[in-house]
Amino acid sequence: MLDQLLRKRYQVLQVLSQGIFCETYIAQDTNLAYDHICVVKHFLPSNKCTIPIEIRRRLFKREVEALKRLGNYDLVPHLLNHFEDNLEFYLVQEFIEGHPLSAELPPGCRWSESKVFQLLQEILKILHFVHHHGLIHRDVKPSNILRRKQDNRLVLIDFGAVKPILSQLVTEQQKTSDFIHPDQYTTISIGTPGYMPNEQVRGRPRPSSDIYALGMIGIQALTGVHPTQLPEDRNTGEIIWQHQAQVSTALASILKKMVHYHCQDRYKSAREVLEALMPLTNLYKPTQKSYDTPPLEDVTWTPQPLSFGQDTNQFYEGKVSAPDDQPSNTTISYFPSKSALLTGLVLGVVSGLILMLVSYWCVQMISPTPKIQNFQIQPSRDSH
Repeated sequence: MLDQLLRKRYQVLQVLSQGIFCETYIAQDTNLAYDHICVVKHFLPSNKCTIPIEIRRRLFKREVEALKRLGNYDLVPHLLNHFEDNLEFYLVQEFIEGHPLSAELPPGCRWSESKVFQLLQEILKILHFVHHHGLIHRDVKPSNILRRKQDNRLVLIDFGAVKPILSQLVTEQQKTSDFIHPDQYTTISIGTPGYMPNEQVRGRPRPSSDIYALGMIGIQALTGVHPTQLPEDRNTGEIIWQHQAQVSTALASILKKMVHYHCQDRYKSAREVLEALMPLTNLYKPTQKSYDTPPLEDVTWTPQPLSFGQDTNQFYEGKVSAPDDQPSNTTISYFPSKSALLTGLVLGVVSGLILMLVSYWCVQMISPTPKIQNFQIQPSRDSH
């Protein structure tokens, strides 16, 4: 595959990963004047997936439409191009230079609470954006979170939703003579062990499945233990971890709710977790340089029963609508800013002084009093 020219344009330089559902390469776009590096994903390669071309093409189109919803959001890779070449399907995405978060989480390495708190805030804002656009990532894990070199910010990658399409794939093949029996896939995990909650194992992922995965990353960072090595309660299925970490009761409570065994007991949305974290903001100093992160979209959220359509790239957990008189990216403000409080205090003091001076002047003008000099109390003659 190396040095191969795809669509007479993308020259493969390096193989990043190879799997049954997807092969990923670093490539150079030879159509551009400068050395433009990108990531090319070979979607459902025919030499590994014996799936009819019609089904692969249909799934590919759904994948492209899903990725287009993410638009030009700065903290996920941009979709640059997509094409079919010799009955094979390819996605071209932005190349992001940096290192995976897994490099910062070697076994035994424990993060401070402040660093974990910042990690949760950064990734939750990205998940809020992704979920708001009707997508579930389904494979949130340290190797899919990059620390971008240019600004040290965290970026969520690998939105190739080929892993979670297995149930849909089987449904499609039941309609053809080339049906592949599900038993052939018994060793394939849809997601990553340790970060994948129970409902996702059963092929029913929800937005709270991504929240579970992020919570497990936070616990891994606090304990220095990989999620697959953490014990669990045999009766409840809950992960037992708090005894291996030095963590405040408040943050531990939030993490425990993020990783509850039953999805109905977890936070229902990334925004819910962000609101739970908000009271802890003043307790933790930023461990990285602070940046103006893309704001949460100012939306109204109407809860509705969760339902899934045939397209497994979509979920419906509520109606999202932005106010008509405001842009949809208005920043959410939970508390007044420090500058606003200081300005209000100064204006209040100045206004008070001016009011006192005016009041004094008015009193002097209405009832002037003569100056009294050398005033002394004299004893009264009637006192004798």
